[in-house]
Amino acid sequence: MNEQILTPVLLVIGFLAAVTIVLRIMANKSRRAYENMQRLATRLGLTMKEVKPVLGIYEDPEMSGEIRGKQVRLHTYETDGQSKIKWAAVTVTPREPSGLRFSLIRRGVTSRVWSAMDSKEFKIGDEAFDRDWSIETNAPDFLTAALLPEIRQKIQSHEGKWELAKGVVTYAERGSLSNAERCIRYAAITEAACDLADAAEVYAKQS
Repeated sequence: MNEQILTPVLLVIGFLAAVTIVLRIMANKSRRAYENMQRLATRLGLTMKEVKPVLGIYEDPEMSGEIRGKQVRLHTYETDGQSKIKWAAVTVTPREPSGLRFSLIRRGVTSRVWSAMDSKEFKIGDEAFDRDWSIETNAPDFLTAALLPEIRQKIQSHEGKWELAKGVVTYAERGSLSNAERCIRYAAITEAACDLADAAEVYAKQS
C-alpha cells in the first residue's frame, strides 16, 4: 500500500481503537456504579428507576420508595457555576407537613472565624457539635431537644449539608452515588434523614 495512504489509515485505526478502549473502560465503570446502587436500593427497600444503557453507559440512576411511612428519594443533580458540580442527595418527606425549618452546614475555617464574631448564632449546647456545625432554625428550643446524642453522632460522621426546607428533609454532598463506599455511607445517611423527618412530624403534632 502506498505510504501516503497507509499513514492516515493507521491513524484512523489507532484512533478508533483508542475510542473503543475508552468506551469499554467507561462502560465497565458505569456498570459497577449501577450494580452498587442496585445493592443499595435492595438494602433500603427502594425501587431503582429503570434506565437503559447507551453504549454500555448508564445515566445516573435514582431510587425511591417508602421508609418508615415516608417518601424517600436518592438521586444526583448538577449545579452550574464556573464548572458544573455534581451532588448526591437524599430527600425524605415527613408524613405530616410542619413549619419547622433548619439547616446544618459543616464549618470551614471561614465560617469558624465568622461565628466567633456573631454572638447571635444558635448553639445546641454540645461543644463538639457546635464547633463543627453552623446551625440555623426557626425553632431553637425544639431542635435542641430533637437533636438527641445518637442523631448528632449520625450527622457528625458526614460532611454534607442537612436541611429541612419546604417540608422536605435533604442531605446533599458533592459527588455521585457511584462508588461502593459512598453507597454504604448513604444507607446510614438515609437513616439519619428519616430520624430528622421523625422530628419534623413531632413538631407538626405539637404546633
